[in-house]
This record gives sequence, structure tokens and C-alpha cells, in this order.
Amino acid sequence: MASDKYGLAMGGSEAAIAHFNRALSHLVRFQPEIVTESEAAIQADPGCVMARIFRAYVGAMSSEWPDTRGAAEFVKGAAPGNDRERAHLAAVSAWVGGDMHAAGRILDGILTDHPRDLLALAVGHQVDFLTGDARNLRGRVERVRPRFSSADQDASFLDGMWAFGLEECGDYARSEEAGLRSVSANPNDVWGIHAVVHTYEMQGRVASGIRYLETRRKDWMEGTFLNVHNAWHLAIYLLECEEHARSLAIYDEVIHHEKSAGVAMEMLDGSGLLWRLFLDGIDTGGRFGALADAWTAKDPLPWYVFNDLHAIMALVGAGRQAEAEAVVARLEAFARGENGSAANRVMVTGAGLAAARSLAAFGRGDDREVIEQLAPVRHHLSIFGGSHAQRDAYQRTLLASALRAGERALAALLLEERIEARPSSLWAWGGRVRLHQRSGQAQEAQAAEATRASHLASHRAALA
Repeated sequence: MASDKYGLAMGGSEAAIAHFNRALSHLVRFQPEIVTESEAAIQADPGCVMARIFRAYVGAMSSEWPDTRGAAEFVKGAAPGNDRERAHLAAVSAWVGGDMHAAGRILDGILTDHPRDLLALAVGHQVDFLTGDARNLRGRVERVRPRFSSADQDASFLDGMWAFGLEECGDYARSEEAGLRSVSANPNDVWGIHAVVHTYEMQGRVASGIRYLETRRKDWMEGTFLNVHNAWHLAIYLLECEEHARSLAIYDEVIHHEKSAGVAMEMLDGSGLLWRLFLDGIDTGGRFGALADAWTAKDPLPWYVFNDLHAIMALVGAGRQAEAEAVVARLEAFARGENGSAANRVMVTGAGLAAARSLAAFGRGDDREVIEQLAPVRHHLSIFGGSHAQRDAYQRTLLASALRAGERALAALLLEERIEARPSSLWAWGGRVRLHQRSGQAQEAQAAEATRASHLASHRAALA
């Protein structure tokens, strides 16, 4: 039996293995060639089990049911030649069967026996992201890093993965260090770039984030399907500078437009950006409507609630409240049922349904319901996946409702937490201004506005 470039035994012709190895390199770079190279490996040798497994994982990682269902077709009839291939097939089967958590555990087991299995690592890392498992997002990479060396092709990309795990665990200093190191070694490490800007986002380091993304623009904009997500990061930095028009220009140019691929992973960013503008009362034109149309064209099966939540945002923003309520009703029925994805049921019943109800309630102007749904689960939202930065949309929704409903104690608490984490946050200081104004504290409101204006000047200086 032959082996891949990391010395792991795998069946397949020399040509198929060459395509498989190239697909691995594209995978850690988030390049679209992962599809063409994995399919080329299958074409070169239909009996190459690892090539078929690779292509199945690509479908499953989309987070959409039709692609995940299609993943089963790629491994149908596959004849594994060793225990590692059998374990990978078991992971694919678990995922297609709706148990993403089990798939993640199987991939961890593969890495225990084969710590140099880059496919198991990269796919497992995405499972950790999709399930919101910050500890394993970091730990899965930490456990295998010592088994790679600088002599290994693409080994530096492990630092980019590790950096993201460190950031999601709140270890910002080490995250920044690892992320910068990974990008220095490979400028096209877009996941490493993404980890660095997440680190800056969580600390409110707006100027650093903008400068870094602008300096690296060519690296993350060309030849990668992570360009939309990194563009989203730049757009939300611009929101912190109150540069709404520039943020929307990025939306139109990169995030969602007529030629967009129409995949959920990109549409998430579209909803997340427009929702933040919606919370601030900024006119987004007809963008919500077009995005809502794209979401409603998706398969309605509740498969990954994180997607459904962003569909609700788009529907509410487009003024299509009845359709938003219908998505919530589907999730309520799913939560009561016994069939479907076991992983998604954990996500829905854990916090996803509460988040869905809160978004719909915000659209109805029912701030009490928003608070009743979100406040109890606000520290547990990671159960339905995504990153801290993405899930901040729900924290913002809760704060917006607390301010609108006159819930002074809750609003003050949420603002204090936000300013402690992001001392220069214009959004937080603006909220504090409104809170003091509504409490009749003119002097305190004036002081908060002075602080907000000072940070605004500093942020905009970074744009000069």
C-alpha cells in the first residue's frame, strides 16, 4: 500500500495520491481547488478511498443538508484497505446521519492513532468550529503540533488553526503571536489572517484590524473562498468607525451580490452584517430582500440551526415577519420530534430555539420577549456553533432590546461587560450615552459622548 505526503498508508494509484496530496495543500489554504483536485483523484482511481472520503468531507463541511446528503454518494461502496480509512468512513457516516459531534469524536480518535493525518485535523477543526467547541478547536491542534516539523509541507498552517482556537478560548496574546507567525511563513494562510483579525475584534483593536486586513488584502481577496468572511471582518470594523456607506460597499462588492455563489457560509456573513446595521436603524436599501430570497431558496429541513438563525435575520430585516415566524415554527416542531439531526437537536434545544424566537420577537418590537428568550442563554450560545464574533449579533440584539425596553440594570450590565472587553467600542459608548440620557443623567451622558467622540477620531485616523 502506498502513502500520502505525511507517510500515512492509503490505497490508490500514484496519480490519485498526487491529486490527493495537492488537495490537502488547497484545503489548508481554503482554495476552491479542493473540489477539482479531490474529484481528479477519484477520476484517476475510483478505488482511492481517501479521495472519495476527502470529497465527501467537502460536502459535509458546507453545513447544508443537500450537500451533506450528497456526501454519502461519494463514499457509497467504498472498500477501505486499513483501519484509518474505515474510521474516516465511519466519521462521514456519522455526519451524514446527523451526528456531527460523533464525527468529531471519531476524527479525534483517528488523530490519536495517526497524529499526522492532516485531513482528519483540518476537518475536525471545522467540526469544532461548527459545534462551537472552543476548547477542542484549540486542543485538537495542540495535541498533534509536536508531530509536525518545519520540514513538513504545509506544517506552518497548524499555527493558523491553533491561533483561532487560542482566540476562541480568550488567549489573545498567544493567538496573535501564533497567527502572525503562520502568516509570515505563508502569506496565503487566510485562516491565520482570519485568526489574527478575530483576536483584534475581540479586544476592540479596530485600527490594528483595519491596517492588518488592508495590508494583507491581496492575500485574502484572491484565490480563496474565505475572501467573503475576511471581507465581513473588514466591514464590521468599518461599522465601529461609523463608516456605514463603506461597509455596505464591501457588502455589495464581495459579500453578497448577483454573482454570489449562494452558499450558506457566505450568506451568514451577509445576514450578520445587515443585522448589525438594522439594529442601529441604518437604511440598507433592498439588500435584505435579495438576501431573504436567497435564504428561502434553500432546503427548509432544519439541519444546522446557525443557518436558520441567519435566515430569520434576513427575513425580519426584509419586513417578511410571517416567513420569519414560520422558520421559528419549523424549529419548534423539530425540537419536539424524534427524527432528524441529533447534533442539530442539541443545538436547537440548548439555545438555538431561544435565539430564533428572540430574533422574531425583535422584528415584532416585543423587547420583553427578546429579553426573556436571550438573557438566560446568553452565556451558552456557543452550543449552536460559530465564533464569538459571529454570535455577538445576539448579544447586540439583547442589548438593543434592553435599551429600548428601558431595562436599565440589564443594559448597564451588558454595556459594562462590553466596554471592559472592548474599551474603545463606539457602539458600546453610544449605548452608554443613550442609557444615561434616558435615565436623565445629562452630565454622565455628556462625558460618555466625549469618550465616544475621542474613540471615533482615533478609529477614523486609521482609515486615513
